[in-house]
Amino acid sequence: MKKNKLASFIFAGVLAVSSVPVFTGCAPRNEVLRIYNWGDYIDESLIGKFESWYKAETGKRIEVEYDTFDTNEDMIMRIEVIKSDYDLVCPSDYMAERMIKNGLAQKVDRSIFDMTDDFMYDGLAEMIEPFDEYHEYFVPYVWGTFGLMYDTNHIEAGSEEMKTWGAMWSSKYKKRILMKDSVRDAYSVSRIYQNREKLAELSNGFTDYNDEYRKELTTYFTEISMSAIKSAQNSLIKQKSYLYKYEVDDGKNDMLAGTTKAWLGLFWTCDTCLIMQEDGGDHFYYEVPKEGSNVWVDGWIIPKYAGNKTAANYFLKFISMYEGDGKHDYAMTNFEYMGASMASKSVMAAAKADLEEDDGTDEDSVFYGKEPWFKQMYIDMLFPTDEVLSRCAVMRDFGKKWSTELDSMWIDVKTS
Repeated sequence: MKKNKLASFIFAGVLAVSSVPVFTGCAPRNEVLRIYNWGDYIDESLIGKFESWYKAETGKRIEVEYDTFDTNEDMIMRIEVIKSDYDLVCPSDYMAERMIKNGLAQKVDRSIFDMTDDFMYDGLAEMIEPFDEYHEYFVPYVWGTFGLMYDTNHIEAGSEEMKTWGAMWSSKYKKRILMKDSVRDAYSVSRIYQNREKLAELSNGFTDYNDEYRKELTTYFTEISMSAIKSAQNSLIKQKSYLYKYEVDDGKNDMLAGTTKAWLGLFWTCDTCLIMQEDGGDHFYYEVPKEGSNVWVDGWIIPKYAGNKTAANYFLKFISMYEGDGKHDYAMTNFEYMGASMASKSVMAAAKADLEEDDGTDEDSVFYGKEPWFKQMYIDMLFPTDEVLSRCAVMRDFGKKWSTELDSMWIDVKTS
């Protein structure tokens, strides 16, 4: 896999518009594809390639209008409240479930894009079937875990202290910690941390991630109550005194550039992989804490108010293509840009083979000049082992009432 250059981060800023989307193009609506995606979540070269591919495929012109969001909650407000007519959005699993349940998603047109049974990486189908049983609405795109990323210039690689969520509440790292400005992630981590003793007991000191342990862990991502919310709120308020700041996308860039006082933080693997590919990204380590964590899936949904669902379906076909011929390998192009775990089984198989064979001697290798520990850590991050996945659970939608309660809790935490 090839390294990106730092300039690739500029793309998200160039494509992003103001907090209220403004579409200024003059093209007819059926010649425009409006996409709402996470920042740093596509290789910018694919935008133009799709427009050309679409013309060759359909004989029709298409212009892509691309906008980015920071959190699932920002995205759903545009769809659910403002009713913006985006043609494709990229929610995480729990938000996709909410959209499907609330009638905010349209079915994928299988005559244009038909996911075959072996399209998805092993295990992904089981993750999404609880909310999209027949794979009618949600097309998996990127997946991974969340955990701790830290700077080995200040913290020893493989440190025992970083194998636990306790690091995020540690006075030793006061004002060195970054926390995600994301209510579901913050709430989930807090619940796991608060119940660490119970989880340790169920797993025999985190040596046996058995069914009873998994049942308990899963409740933190699927069940909720006012007492759980209040408990998490108290824990997160306590954490504030140790934090350097809350962040969503800028923390990884600041750590890479060395323009922050932070040494560690809660990160998604899509972010950690991205900066570890960059020049200067050789001193970061990623760890899924022993108490347990989240395995997430981000994917495409065609919203209820989409104005060009035909083009949306063609984009799904395009962005998922990997034929191994070097001509129609758009999914691999995207992987090489993002460096994150992709939904495509064939892309992941080819990528893993390349990474394992890579001896790091090529200057363009992601392993070039890296410490001996880096290669295995990086591969394990992209391809989590069964042991790691056994201590991870998928987030589910709590429902509108509880989502509102959580949002209120998060406001109280941040203004406390």
